[in-house]
Amino acid sequence: MRRVVAFAAVLVAVTAVASVQSAPKPPQPAFLLAGGGWGHGVGMSQWGAFGQAKAGRDYRAILGHYYRGTQIGSAPTAILERVRVLVGDGLAKVTMTNALAVFDATNKRYVLPVGPVTVGPNLRLPVGEGGKQIVLPGPLTFRATPGAFLTVGDKGYRGDLRVAKAGVKVQLVNVVPLEAYLLGVVPGEMPKDWPLEALKAQAVAARTYAVSHLVKAKGFDLYSDWRSQVYYGVASEGSGPTRAVNETKGEIVTYEGAPAQTFYFSSSGGRTISSLDVFGMDIPYLQSVDDRWDAVSPNFRWPSQLYTGQQLAKRFGLGGSVIDVSTIPGTPGSPAVVRLATAAGSTDVRLSDVRARLGLKSTGFRLGIMRLDGPTVTTAEGKLKLTGLARDVQGVVLERRGAGGAWAKVRQLAPADDGTFAVSLRLDTTTVFRLTADGLSGPALTVRFKA
Repeated sequence: MRRVVAFAAVLVAVTAVASVQSAPKPPQPAFLLAGGGWGHGVGMSQWGAFGQAKAGRDYRAILGHYYRGTQIGSAPTAILERVRVLVGDGLAKVTMTNALAVFDATNKRYVLPVGPVTVGPNLRLPVGEGGKQIVLPGPLTFRATPGAFLTVGDKGYRGDLRVAKAGVKVQLVNVVPLEAYLLGVVPGEMPKDWPLEALKAQAVAARTYAVSHLVKAKGFDLYSDWRSQVYYGVASEGSGPTRAVNETKGEIVTYEGAPAQTFYFSSSGGRTISSLDVFGMDIPYLQSVDDRWDAVSPNFRWPSQLYTGQQLAKRFGLGGSVIDVSTIPGTPGSPAVVRLATAAGSTDVRLSDVRARLGLKSTGFRLGIMRLDGPTVTTAEGKLKLTGLARDVQGVVLERRGAGGAWAKVRQLAPADDGTFAVSLRLDTTTVFRLTADGLSGPALTVRFKA
């Protein structure tokens, strides 16, 4: 009798283990990336400005939409008269054409011979009628022949060119009135054939940006690249940008009487991002605003992507698979972060760093999670309360796979604020479910029918 009882106990235990082992396991979560746009996302969307101009809005309305609560004021006179733009650095020498005269550090004027002149770090030049080579005290300021532009390589420049010794190299600076500088900036930052009101908005934003982002403690005020604004000189000028600059002459965006920080970028994907979330700076006029006009942008929407927890861990250099993801809004001094959770803990990553790690065009993204938690076995009556998580994803649908393998909609889901949901169903057979959102499908969950 004891052997029979013992055998029965073993059989029950083996059956229980087999039953547990045969129960399907919930799938790993899927992480869905969706978004759009190009650039940091703060301030004026240039494609949005294009769309607004096409819709008949003028440049003041465009600027007022992106820089909330600002006014149009006037640039300081001193800045209007002259800005110094770094157009060459670490150069072995500079060869320029159309130079009539040069002024040394004492402002003494020397006439230059006709033709190209070359100057290196020794600041030696041929001057006067005989073209005698002499070393001049620097920096040296070159002035063009009337009616011509000073040209270095294939670029011509309005105003003067200043050459200064910088170690064993030379530095080239364009000294030019602010309005003349803008003639080469606006077409460098926005296509010159865009609508006039968009170009005007760009002109005022660029003028303001120059005024409010002057370089400190250098021999120049502005860079000629992305560190300030892209400046190509005379070669890039066009009739549309020139008209835009002239018709907004001296105008800047102000907030409470001071020049505003007029950040701008290419495309918003439908909504700009606050300076607090991107930079950790709580600037009242740089809030997140709706930007439906940006829909004309070729980067308005990106194709959505799915990642596994292992793939995200690899991209961010984490030791274990990512099991959850959430976005934490910015606070003063601390920009918004994406929090990546693993079994070992969590890691916070700034939006700009997420952009870099995932190779995105902008910080205008959502990184959400889709997860079906189960259970994986129904009750004996076939009752099922299916739970899961769908956070920071859109258009969430629960689907089931039919006998022929085709997926069919069970119902549209409305997750709670924290992304959780629960669905009550009744099954009469083993069924496979999945979630879809943003046009993509998550991993399947098999629920075994318990007869």
